[in-house]
Amino acid sequence: MEINDYVTGIISITAIVISIIAYIQNSRIEKRQLRIEKLEEMLEITHILVGNYQYFEDTNHFKNDIISETKNESEKEKYLRQVKVLREVSENIDLQNKLTRLFVLNNSYLPKKELKEKIGTFIAVYTSIAENILTNPHKIIKLPFNDFPKRWDFLDFTQEIQNELITEMDLGYKDSIDNKNTYVKKFKERYKLK
Repeated sequence: MEINDYVTGIISITAIVISIIAYIQNSRIEKRQLRIEKLEEMLEITHILVGNYQYFEDTNHFKNDIISETKNESEKEKYLRQVKVLREVSENIDLQNKLTRLFVLNNSYLPKKELKEKIGTFIAVYTSIAENILTNPHKIIKLPFNDFPKRWDFLDFTQEIQNELITEMDLGYKDSIDNKNTYVKKFKERYKLK
């Protein structure tokens, strides 16, 4: 064997090793990107659901008033109309599929940590309030949750979850979601708005 054969062999082996390393690295990058996409989907679902929570909370409050007090037929009809509108809202946001999807993503892409349990609680609260109103609009039933947080408390809890999801993405961002937008004031001044 000549030196050219050794050089060719070494170059070939080096190329194979580099290819294997590149394959492993690409596989890790693809796995990470897939996980980030799923975490983004969880972020999107929680955003959509928290934006509609107030309708469920209002209707639940109305239901409790109707059941606990003697109301006239007019009030009961208003309540039933509100339940009907809430059903339409649920269909528009595809509530059942969103909750199911969030459950699957939560159990598939998050390690067993507090964040996973928080999202499980988010799902349980939302499922309970929806079932309490949509499935049983005329009676109180025992569910994992029978009392529900006020919308601003649920918003705080959801923002906590969303910030933890962003941290879980490991892109270097933390606490990106809050109710404070410092640019609004500048925008209003810029365009002379009140």
